[in-house]
Amino acid sequence: MKSILIVEDDRDLNSTVAKFLKIKSFQCESAYDGEVALSMVYENRYDLILLDVKLPSMDGFKVAQEVRSFSTIPIIFLTSLSSQDDIEKGFLKGGDDYLVKPFSLNELYLRINAVLKRMYKNETLITISPNIYFNSDTNTLFKNAISIHLTQKEMQLLSLFLQNPNKIFKREEIFEHLYDYNDAPSTASLRVFINTLRKIIGKEKIETIKNIGYRYVG
Repeated sequence: MKSILIVEDDRDLNSTVAKFLKIKSFQCESAYDGEVALSMVYENRYDLILLDVKLPSMDGFKVAQEVRSFSTIPIIFLTSLSSQDDIEKGFLKGGDDYLVKPFSLNELYLRINAVLKRMYKNETLITISPNIYFNSDTNTLFKNAISIHLTQKEMQLLSLFLQNPNKIFKREEIFEHLYDYNDAPSTASLRVFINTLRKIIGKEKIETIKNIGYRYVG
């Protein structure tokens, strides 16, 4: 289920859009203030932002500019500003689409689907937790919309776990996956890999099975 952050200070409109999109099977959260919205994007993972321009504390153009400094999350502006200069500014600040108020909910739905399809068409995303996900096509781990560096073996181990949720892996099976004949297995190194992953995705996500191995809790 794709998640959408609706940033609109008109609470009635915000609620209307949220209710409509939930019917369309989207997960929605709402913000009514620019600075609050930016904080939410830092702390959580969203698949798309619907962003008004005229907002308290920080306008939508500034919010988009700040978001673009650390994330490629798609942004659709929803605003009453309809001049060519405003539209151009919206795209220059990082917007992926620009919808002028008043708009129909069906048109909004079509534009959301078009942007999501364009943005995520080649990605297979695995959600680990609300703010952590893994792109299995590019082998990239994201936390709070920021890519996290992992070593090759840490990435191989995480990928193995994510592709086999809740399966108990013996240490020997993990060694076979991580090491080739030129690379000697190491129990101590495996513990380091496990501890690194736990620090990032949560200790509770990787369970130690005593005297056997490990299990990713999916």
